[in-house]
Amino acid sequence: MIVFLDGPGKGRITFLARAPLFLRVVIDHDGTVDALDQLTDEAKPTETIHVYRRDGEPSSRIVCSRGRGGGCRQFAVAQYRLSEAQPDDATARDNLAWKAWVAVQYEKEEP
Repeated sequence: MIVFLDGPGKGRITFLARAPLFLRVVIDHDGTVDALDQLTDEAKPTETIHVYRRDGEPSSRIVCSRGRGGGCRQFAVAQYRLSEAQPDDATARDNLAWKAWVAVQYEKEEP
């Protein structure tokens, strides 16, 4: 369970497989909120992108269900705050540029 504590996604909860340090949250023109947690996820042209930073360490939970279509799935558990650092729109939309931007942010945080 991913919870957004502030910014445009405030109060929204989503279920994701990963909880990276930096997460792109997209809001479509109809108000639909989603997160681009997978390495190949891309924003739609109609979505605006907001970068969030994980607040604290993530954990995970396994949820199992019975009956038809049952099974177990693992979900990340984390809280996110809107990042002070925001890439430009072109960088946030291009997966290679996004990965490079994130790498620079990691370097800035190292002691």
